[in-house]
Amino acid sequence: MAPRDVVVVGGSAGSFAPLREMAAALPRDLPGSVLVTMHIGEHARSHLPSLLSRAGPLPAAHARTGERLRPGRVYVAPPGCHLLVPGGVVELSHGPPVNRCRPAVDVTLASAARWFGDRVVAVVLSGMLDDGAVGAALVTQAGGLVLVQEPGDAAQSSMPAAALAAVPGALAVLAQKLGETVSGMLGETGLVTWPRPPPREPADVRMAGPEDRGDLQFLPPGETRLTRLACPGCGRALTEVALVQVTFFRCHAGHQFGPQSLAAARAESVEAKLRTAVAALEKTAALARHLAGHDRTGEDLTDQRTTATDRATRLAESLRAQVRPTPEA
Repeated sequence: MAPRDVVVVGGSAGSFAPLREMAAALPRDLPGSVLVTMHIGEHARSHLPSLLSRAGPLPAAHARTGERLRPGRVYVAPPGCHLLVPGGVVELSHGPPVNRCRPAVDVTLASAARWFGDRVVAVVLSGMLDDGAVGAALVTQAGGLVLVQEPGDAAQSSMPAAALAAVPGALAVLAQKLGETVSGMLGETGLVTWPRPPPREPADVRMAGPEDRGDLQFLPPGETRLTRLACPGCGRALTEVALVQVTFFRCHAGHQFGPQSLAAARAESVEAKLRTAVAALEKTAALARHLAGHDRTGEDLTDQRTTATDRATRLAESLRAQVRPTPEA
């Protein structure tokens, strides 16, 4: 029986501080590999590996396709790429966004659960919405362990709280204790202190990799249900997938959403359409103003101009009143 030797850490807004604390507490001879997936803009420049290398004794670098996982190293998902580990070898994927993110925490957790099973320790840190909840459930089904940053200790509690809801038996830990706790779960001694949970039949969920065709053919029929909901990313129909304690949605193009992420994506889509409507009304008013000076039929365009202007103004004011900037924006 192989000891636990794969740690997957995921987070978003407010997660750098606890991640740095965790990195500082991990020992130089850690008997496992650490995979880190953080939400970051696809075109951003990430200095996370160098920051983590300075924070603790383990060397950190952006993961590169083809390199094999080695103990005592930290592999960071680069901007714009999902991090997968088929057979213990890094694979970077430009597959569809999951929970509106690329890289996404769910993708790395699902890949680790599929290929390493009960050798995985998952850690979900501070962040908004629910990325990481499905992945945490898959890790548990595969026999791995799940830790979350104590929601009350997190700058943004949504991600750890969602993971706790998906995995009621997950361990909630303060940021300052994460490194020590994770270290104690790895290796042969970790199996004595933290015995493996009873095995369950894991769901074979493949996300964002070359085997993922979006059709969910690898899941039992009873776990999926076609809905009348449209994907906010592409407009295709969404399929609802019900696992133990957690539900997610995905379309045939491979876009995937947890319930909170789907609601947020739909709200953004509706807002974008409303802003398009404001622009169309403003153009209608501008056209009426322009034609008023050229019209020789005697038709008065004032009412049309006034109506369009009033509607655009009311709609724009309503949008401004409803918009609430978030820390992840």
